[in-house]
Amino acid sequence: MRLSKEIKAAFFVLSTILLFIFGFNYLKGSSILDKQKTIYAVYDEVDGLLVGANVMINGLSIGNVTELDFLPNSTKIIVTLKVKDKLNFSSKSTASIYETGVLGGLAISIEPLFERESIVKTGDTLMSSVRPGLTELINRQIEPLSRQLQSTITSVDSIFTGASNVLNRQTQEEIKESISVLTSAINAIKNSSVIIEETLTSKNTQINNTIDNFEKISSNLSNVSDELNSFGLTSLLSNLEVSVDGISSIVDKLDSDNSTLGKLINEDEVYNNLNSSIESLNILINDIKTNPKKYVHFSVFGRK
Repeated sequence: MRLSKEIKAAFFVLSTILLFIFGFNYLKGSSILDKQKTIYAVYDEVDGLLVGANVMINGLSIGNVTELDFLPNSTKIIVTLKVKDKLNFSSKSTASIYETGVLGGLAISIEPLFERESIVKTGDTLMSSVRPGLTELINRQIEPLSRQLQSTITSVDSIFTGASNVLNRQTQEEIKESISVLTSAINAIKNSSVIIEETLTSKNTQINNTIDNFEKISSNLSNVSDELNSFGLTSLLSNLEVSVDGISSIVDKLDSDNSTLGKLINEDEVYNNLNSSIESLNILINDIKTNPKKYVHFSVFGRK
């Protein structure tokens, strides 16, 4: 049995339409073969959310946005979501609009609660929220900085206004004069530094000779020290130290009462007795000289 060209064309068109519908739904993240639940969420504003936006749980796509419309007699917006039927999260879960990136558009993230008593079903309405996007977060950070900057600019403007009031013509002339004096001082310092540099440059040879002389003197002192060491200066100093110790010991003994000489020096009684003995000896010698016969008897015949 042959099919007519018209039937073949109709069959081709129907197949193309079915493939287009299937492909379009597949690209949107849904499939006409999978069972889906239709749920809703109500927002005050949707910040540019579009039909076909992904519905996610923990970053995994579970459906998409199929319709956006106003509630009857209200400015609130009802968003229709289609999600996979096999998901059994609670109807008390929250559907949050969030930015997927700087250029990635918006999506809805479901923050699921799992309660067996209230499993979500077609027709349920979830709680809603809108997460602040990157732009809003940046604005929140910039806003206090902007206020501070505005306050700073106001303060600076007040300072300049006060300065302009304080700096009258006379004050300005005095400041100019002070700056002129300061400039002259800087120039004088600069000229002095140039003179010092020229002097050091012209006397460079003499300075080097002086440094060389200091090095020679240091070397000579080192040689003299080495020669003194070679002459036995260390041994001489050691002997001198021993001699000084001996003299110190003798002086200690002289100063002590234990030695005879020390007693003679330190005790008056010994000195007086010795002095008295010497005087008695001197008297005896003088008496012997004066009266020798009194002490010595001579006889021609050997008789005493």
